[in-house]
Amino acid sequence: MRDTRYRWNTFLLYDYRGVEDHLSAMAAKGWRLEKAGNTFWKYRRAEPAQVRYAVTYSDSASQFNPEPTEDQLSLAELCAAAGWEKVCGWFQMQIFSTEDPAAVPLETDEALRLEGIHRSMKKNFLPANVVLLLLLLFVGRDFLPALVTWDLYGMLGSNASLFSGAILLPTLLVELYIFSGYFLWLRRSRRSVEDGGACLPAGRGYRRANLALWVCVSVIVAVYLLLELSQGGRGPALYFVLYMAFYFLLVSLLRLTTALLRKWKVSKTANMAGTLIVDFVLAFALIGGLTSMALNHDWFSPASGSGETYEYRGQHWDVSPRRDFPLTMADVTGEEYGHVSREIYDRGSLFVSNRGYREYALLGDGPKTCSLSYSIYETKFPRLQESMLEDLLEVDEIKFHGMTVVTRRYVPEDPAPWGAEAAYRLYYEEDPTDSWFLVWPGRAVGISFGFVYTEEQLPRVAARLKPEA
Repeated sequence: MRDTRYRWNTFLLYDYRGVEDHLSAMAAKGWRLEKAGNTFWKYRRAEPAQVRYAVTYSDSASQFNPEPTEDQLSLAELCAAAGWEKVCGWFQMQIFSTEDPAAVPLETDEALRLEGIHRSMKKNFLPANVVLLLLLLFVGRDFLPALVTWDLYGMLGSNASLFSGAILLPTLLVELYIFSGYFLWLRRSRRSVEDGGACLPAGRGYRRANLALWVCVSVIVAVYLLLELSQGGRGPALYFVLYMAFYFLLVSLLRLTTALLRKWKVSKTANMAGTLIVDFVLAFALIGGLTSMALNHDWFSPASGSGETYEYRGQHWDVSPRRDFPLTMADVTGEEYGHVSREIYDRGSLFVSNRGYREYALLGDGPKTCSLSYSIYETKFPRLQESMLEDLLEVDEIKFHGMTVVTRRYVPEDPAPWGAEAAYRLYYEEDPTDSWFLVWPGRAVGISFGFVYTEEQLPRVAARLKPEA
C-alpha cells in the first residue's frame, strides 16, 4: 500500500475556502497535504482525523526566494502561537492546519483578507493569464481572421488549421470565463464585505470548466494525431508528440533549476535571471534542435513516393512507378516514358479532401524532362466549396521588398473542352500559363502541364479527373 499519492491541482489562487474544505475532507480520509506544486499536490497517508485548515496570503512569498522572508517567518510565529502549524505554501498562498477545534481563526478582518488576495492575484495569476491569452491569440493568428470573416476554407481546409481552431476556441473561452469569473467574485465580495459580511465562496464552476477543457484538449489531440497518421502525415504527428514531450521536459527542468538555485541560497533576483537564461538556452536547444531536425529530414513533406529508386542522368527515378494515379502523362499523350518518378501527397482535413499528384519523366534519353501535377479537392458541403474556390482563386500579388513584382490571377475561360462546370486559367499579369483550375459539383482540380498539350487531349484529362456520375 502506497503511503503517498498525487492529485491534480484544479484550484485557483483565490479559492481559499475550496482549498480549506478540500484539505479537511482529505484529512478525514487519512491523507495529509505535504507539498503544493504548480500542477500536482502531494499527500501522505496518516490516521484519519478531524483537521481544520486555514489559508492566508503573504505578498512577499515567491518560488524564487532562497528562504522564507521576514513576513513569512513572522506570520508562521503568530500562527504557531495561536495553535496553527505551517503545512506548506503555494505561491503567495500560505496553508496552516490544526487539530484543535478551539483554535482562533487566522483571518478576522475580511477587508484585509480580500485585499491580500487581490494583491496576490495581481502578482501571480493575472499576469500569467494575460500572457496565456496573448499566446492563444498568437497561435490562432491564422484561424481567428478566418473565423471573423467566416472563411470556411481558411478554418477547415487543413488539419493544422482545424486543430489550432479546435484547441484555441475552448481554451480561449475557458480562460475568459476564469478571468471574468475572478473579477465578478472580487466585485461581489467587496460588496459583501462593505455590508459587513465575508468574502464569497469561489464556487466550483471554474474547476469543472478546467477539467472539461483538459478532456476536450485530450480528445482533440488524439483525433488530430489519428487524422495525420491516416493521411500519411507521420512526420507532423511525430513532430507534435516530440514537441509536447520537450515542452513538458523544459517546464520540469526550469522548475528544477529554480529549486536548485533556491537550495543554493541564490538571491531572488539572481534566481529569476538564472531561470530565464536556462529557459532561453533549453528552449533553443530542445525546440530549436527538434525543428531543425524535422526540416533537415523533411518531416513536414506530405509526399509519398514509390519506394525504391535508381539514379540516371543525375536524377532519381522510380523502379516501380506508382499505379494509383487517376491521370498520368501517358494517359494524356498516349506515349510511354522510360524513366518516371511519381509522388502523392495529402494536405486536406476531415472536411476537405486535398490529394495531390506529381509526375516527372525523362523525354527519350534526356536531358529534357516533362511533368504533370494536379490537386484534387473534394467536399460534400456546397458552402464550403464556395469558400474554397474564393480562397484558391484569389488574386495574389507577388512582392519583393514591399513592391508588387507581378500579379497572379485566374481568368474564367470556356469550360466546354474540359466538360467542367467552370474553368479558370492562371495568368501572370497578361501572360497565360499552362495551369488551370477546373470545377465540378463537389470537386475542383488544379492542374499544371509541364509539357506541350493539345486541345484534343483535354477530354482525356476531364474523363480521368471529373467526379463519377
